[in-house]
Amino acid sequence: MSNFWKRAISGFLFVIILTGCIFLHPICFFVLFFIINIVGLYEFSKMARRMEIYINLPIYLFCGSLLFTAGFLDAYIGYRDGYLWCFLATFVMSIWELYRKKVNSFQNLAFSYYGLLYLSLPFTLLIYLPYMTSDEWRPEIVFFPFLLVWFNDTFAYLFGSRFGKHKLFPRISPKKSWEGAIGGGICTIGAALFIAPYLEGLTVYNNIIIACIVVFFGIYGDLLESMFKRNIEIKDSGSIMPGHGGVLDRFDAVLFVIPAIFVYLEFVY
Repeated sequence: MSNFWKRAISGFLFVIILTGCIFLHPICFFVLFFIINIVGLYEFSKMARRMEIYINLPIYLFCGSLLFTAGFLDAYIGYRDGYLWCFLATFVMSIWELYRKKVNSFQNLAFSYYGLLYLSLPFTLLIYLPYMTSDEWRPEIVFFPFLLVWFNDTFAYLFGSRFGKHKLFPRISPKKSWEGAIGGGICTIGAALFIAPYLEGLTVYNNIIIACIVVFFGIYGDLLESMFKRNIEIKDSGSIMPGHGGVLDRFDAVLFVIPAIFVYLEFVY
């Protein structure tokens, strides 16, 4: 099977599974993103290992799982004590490092905490987005950032392939162009305006600002992950999606977009 068909089939299945789990039920959303969170943390630890950074995988995955679970329990049923257990677990992770007798102990802990900040925190903040605009689970609000990121990526690629002449950030990502970024941004804002009437709780102005956030922060999320991979000389963060790479490759833009949207909505609401 050619790489094109691998990408097409795995991409289609990814969209179907993600969309279905978001819209079916909050528990389905939780299960899917719990798995995505774990896989993403594992990929990050493997990338760190190439630099001789040895993250304490059991407690690291436990802390990331606990953070995401605490966020879900808080938003869904109002149980907030989960965050206290997560806070305690991060101290255990630091103490555990004393007994591991691994080289680069400082870097091991630093990468562990950054992995939680980079991966688990954005997925946790995603849980809160629908409750910031209403008092109930609103799957369309959760799905909205993903839809805009897909629009932005798709049209940035199309415009870049057709008109791209001026490199956006050649040191990190030689294929990205200003023409692609601008074309993708305009189409993403247009998509947000088209979708606006179907999103209760968000005004047209809110939609435009969120689209601008997706365009700006999505680019930097993509570039950051490209920088990581270039630094350790790998093509993909993983191989869970044939033709697309790993979780970090698929969610690189989203990981930067979600915290920015969360901050914006927190100020607005």
